[in-house]
Amino acid sequence: MVALSRKNIAERIATALRTSIVKGKFQPGDALPSERELAEKYDVNRSSVREAMKRLEAWGLVKIRHGGATRVADLLDAGIHLLPAIMEAGGDLGDGILRDVHEIRGLMFGWSAEQAAIKADASSMARLEELTRKIVEAKGKPQTLQELDYDFFHELVLISGNSLLSLLSRLVRDVYFRHAERFLPMYRADVFDAQHHRKCTAAIRARDARTAGDAMRAHAATALRLLEEKTAK
Repeated sequence: MVALSRKNIAERIATALRTSIVKGKFQPGDALPSERELAEKYDVNRSSVREAMKRLEAWGLVKIRHGGATRVADLLDAGIHLLPAIMEAGGDLGDGILRDVHEIRGLMFGWSAEQAAIKADASSMARLEELTRKIVEAKGKPQTLQELDYDFFHELVLISGNSLLSLLSRLVRDVYFRHAERFLPMYRADVFDAQHHRKCTAAIRARDARTAGDAMRAHAATALRLLEEKTAK
């Protein structure tokens, strides 16, 4: 029981510090508080703090120097398993991380559409056309459009046959829909344009990879424009 309790305490401390790091309260190169300070802050012994530091190091978030300060590493050195924590902190991290998310979204959308134009079979084509029909009919219903838009993207990913991208897509979906309200402005009637999906689907049927990819990149770019408008205010 003692070992389990210590493990839970270390997990709690590590999670709290991870949240502070991904939210930008500690920048790359910053020194974390000392073991003594953290032990006092969380009212625990130093062994629990040391175990928490080892977890942060395993996540790629800190670099431990024995006899020196434990410093925050660059998030670029962290593993993909941190994506949920980074995404969930997106609203607090500010526009930088949201811009990164939308840029990656555009890359994945465009590439997947291009692959679909090469690989889609009759059943895949039927699913895309059905999703496109539902998207057109859902105009003015942001929550419905949000779900259908993601379903459309995931269908493109499945057609691409890239198993790693499929796993990443599901991971992003889990986080995305836990904080769906952050992305609803993308689906307002004055922002969302179903013509991008219609153009993409038609291009896939015509085996026109470039046009299909351009249509999805244009669709993803609407989110970046919204972000730029917000930043300019």
